[in-house]
Amino acid sequence: MPWEQQRTLTETLLRDAANAAGARRADLLSEAIVQGTAMARSLALRYDGRGVEREELFQVAYVGLVKAVQGYVPGPDTDFRSYAFPTIRGELKRHFRDYAWSVRPPRRIQNLQASINAVEGELAARLHRWPTDQELADRIGVPLGDVRDAQRALGCFRPVSLDAPVGVESAMSLGSLMPDQENTFELVNQLETLRPAVENLAARDKLILRRRMIDHWSQAEIAAEIGVSQMQVSRLLRRIMSILQDALAA
Repeated sequence: MPWEQQRTLTETLLRDAANAAGARRADLLSEAIVQGTAMARSLALRYDGRGVEREELFQVAYVGLVKAVQGYVPGPDTDFRSYAFPTIRGELKRHFRDYAWSVRPPRRIQNLQASINAVEGELAARLHRWPTDQELADRIGVPLGDVRDAQRALGCFRPVSLDAPVGVESAMSLGSLMPDQENTFELVNQLETLRPAVENLAARDKLILRRRMIDHWSQAEIAAEIGVSQMQVSRLLRRIMSILQDALAA
């Protein structure tokens, strides 16, 4: 079934369930859960390859889906997908926080990640989009830098190999871009070189770069969000990485 058709059917089932009772309501909710499994699996796959088995991710996402179905209250301007996404993502993040550490960061960072998990779903449901780091910092009442430190620590679930390529079909590895530990000037120079290059990217290119390099979305997921084919996303990523590599080489 096409994605939009499945989304519409799930919304209809939940709205019918809100006006039903007893066995009829239970049946409608069960069917809504079945229709939502594809969405849950898609969200779970965004966390694939971070040290947790794929099937385990699916099971955690299903738990989030059930919670979303049971907690959703339809209204004139509500949309189940907007409510379910942060609920399922929160469940996945809690699982990583509690069970999947490969390298444990300081307790302060762990606690801050717990606070972020607790409020980002609420903010996403209210804003109808994923909150920015600044919005999370304002909601929790901590400096922006602390939120960014906590977000960067997500890599502790599964450290990235230094041999990993920096981009799609790129010959450059992450390790090749790392400066000598004794040469901090090189690090500062690289950061300052890339900063204007990234800032000068078009808004869509910035979104693609963030989704791929920070949010770890697949090319297919990015394509669905911006309304192009997966092949076009691959070409766009190659062009973006070429721009950044040229900036470093200049």
